[in-house]
Amino acid sequence: MKRDFIDVIKQLKNSITPTDFFVDYPKVYLNIKDYERHLNLLNSLIGKENIEEEFVDLVSSYPEVMKSIPILLATHETKFDIINIPTFTMLDNIKNRNFSIIDEQYICYDFIEKNHPIEDYAEFLKKTGLLDLLKDKKIKSLVDYAIGIEVGMDTNARKSRTGQIMEAIVEEYIKLLNIDYDSQMKSVDIDKKYGTNLCSIGKATKKFDFVYKSKNDNKIIVMEVNYYGKQGSKPNETAKSYIELNNKIKIMPNVKFVWITDGKGWLPSRTNLEDAYDEIENLYTLKDLENGILEKL
Repeated sequence: MKRDFIDVIKQLKNSITPTDFFVDYPKVYLNIKDYERHLNLLNSLIGKENIEEEFVDLVSSYPEVMKSIPILLATHETKFDIINIPTFTMLDNIKNRNFSIIDEQYICYDFIEKNHPIEDYAEFLKKTGLLDLLKDKKIKSLVDYAIGIEVGMDTNARKSRTGQIMEAIVEEYIKLLNIDYDSQMKSVDIDKKYGTNLCSIGKATKKFDFVYKSKNDNKIIVMEVNYYGKQGSKPNETAKSYIELNNKIKIMPNVKFVWITDGKGWLPSRTNLEDAYDEIENLYTLKDLENGILEKL
């Protein structure tokens, strides 16, 4: 028997954030290692007055440094599709009805397969402000600067990292069952392996976080896992989509849909969660896993 919904709300977890959540430093240092030598060569440009000419000379002697320049512009992309004018110039042209300016000024700079003269790259980097940053000695080390950029870029991965942590937690509970299971499995592959018919209810590429056969009734459990620590529209959308998904799956005699979710981000959306809790028979939280719900499924 499912817990009372009030009990569920009261026992939502405050956090699943571990101490190493904030920055993946090993990944940062690994990324830096790939271009540390190049950055040390580029350090020679710091403080140079005729920096565009110095850049051309440096790249002419060490063309390999080009592939490490994008990180200094805070991106891992190696091809830059840009409009080769500043924002205010672009907008001013549009204001004056020169609507073709975007097409006219389009250019692509490839930092792996050089597709323009080095002088053009120097002009581009001057326009971005990067060369002035070096010329004016605003930084002392491009390696340190790049580490800071990598740290900043890694923080953008926090949202997905929360989901990964939640999946890792649930996976440990599944492992305690001592059964075979699959993760991130597409519907088409579930149908092939387990003889289900999930493709009939949606896209064959739809993935479920975990899939395994119940030891109790031999039904195939398809499981979705997520955690919401903060308020947002995503929980509401998820609740509605999973109600719909559950309604399609529950008519299948050999498949059971299970949703594991948690987090205080549900509090502002408790009505949506309650609706889902009423509709989805196997909707559980981490507290339910602690109480051994997976052994009963």
